[in-house]
Amino acid sequence: MGLVQRVIEASGIPTVALSMIPDLTRAVGVPRLAGISYPMGRPLGNPHDAEGQRAVLRATLELLASARAPGHYVELPFEWPESPARARNASRDLPPPPIVPLLKRKPWLLARLYTGRVPHGDET
Repeated sequence: MGLVQRVIEASGIPTVALSMIPDLTRAVGVPRLAGISYPMGRPLGNPHDAEGQRAVLRATLELLASARAPGHYVELPFEWPESPARARNASRDLPPPPIVPLLKRKPWLLARLYTGRVPHGDET
């Protein structure tokens, strides 16, 4: 992430990262960073909470306006509305994405995914 952001910044386009693990993200040298105390996989908030997601996105993008130069870090003031244990278990009853059963049936396709070759219908 940091390398890509630095390349984009070098061409004159400011960037900002949103991270649930800001210490790690800062270590890779991102130019601007908004840290948020949300569970992994939910950087913008709960599914279907459009208002909350927009608020996080606005706060993240405001960092572009307020931090004119690289090297700025802001901890966003949002708090997750449930306990960490409940957040981890929230998706337990949801069906897995289609890629999960496919890779269980055909694990060799994982290597193709790593190289950027997404399997098509005739390969599955």
